[in-house]
Amino acid sequence: MKLKKASVIGGITLFCLLLIIVTILYNFIGPGAKDIKASKDFMIKLYSMNAISSEQNLDAMKYERIRILNSQNELVHRSIVTQNFGIDLDKNNNVIGFAKKEVSINKTEVNLQEARIFADKYLKNIYNGEVVLKTVNSNEDPKYLPYYSFIYTKQKSGYPFYFDEIKLNINKENGFLDGYSNSTMQRECKDPVINISNQEARDIALIAFEKYNKKGIVRDQTDLVYADNKIEKQTSPIYEVCYIVTIDGKNDKDVNISWKIFVSSEEGKVLNILKDGAEKEVITN
Repeated sequence: MKLKKASVIGGITLFCLLLIIVTILYNFIGPGAKDIKASKDFMIKLYSMNAISSEQNLDAMKYERIRILNSQNELVHRSIVTQNFGIDLDKNNNVIGFAKKEVSINKTEVNLQEARIFADKYLKNIYNGEVVLKTVNSNEDPKYLPYYSFIYTKQKSGYPFYFDEIKLNINKENGFLDGYSNSTMQRECKDPVINISNQEARDIALIAFEKYNKKGIVRDQTDLVYADNKIEKQTSPIYEVCYIVTIDGKNDKDVNISWKIFVSSEEGKVLNILKDGAEKEVITN
């Protein structure tokens, strides 16, 4: 009797262990894993708004993880591929990249205005934050780029985030989404505080420029944007509103240069300096 009871208990224990193992495999490695689920949900969203061709059965679509080798986007944590598409996710399993594997050369059936409507529609369903259109590239030579590119910038309270971009590639033949990338980062943002004037920001920027170079000339256009402090390395990466002041001049070798200088609108401190459009090159004290 005791042996029979022990066998029953052992059987139940073994069953429970197998169930736990199956659950773990499903949720962390198999189709129930968070990265796979996030990729599936994204594809379902694209199908629901006719953003991509639906010729492939969505339920039959297979998802596979691939190794990330030398990704140009430092935010990419994991990549998932299907038969026709690739999907990039960040460390929180948010989709930050999507691309059609093969984009063939085609004829232009969709004009730029129609493509803009498609881009706005897709982005509204993919990303729920506040954005503003930054630039449009018509890629006029269809021999090489058979899509229009629309680059949006995340914004808050009407101020764009200078370094955060969202790009959509719209196919010129059918209006489908050929590619999507999102470099926006979930960082803390200060409420806008404007304590210094446009002219004060220009003066501060010019002093900073001439500290390293010869006499500079400040361009007329000055914008207010969100950016973070790259000068003081020990500070936390909090976005705040800054003036962007562009200055042209010569360095100590008489070479023509152009700098974008970010001046805090709250404190008047220089937070970042970009040399000649090099978005990641920073001058530090």
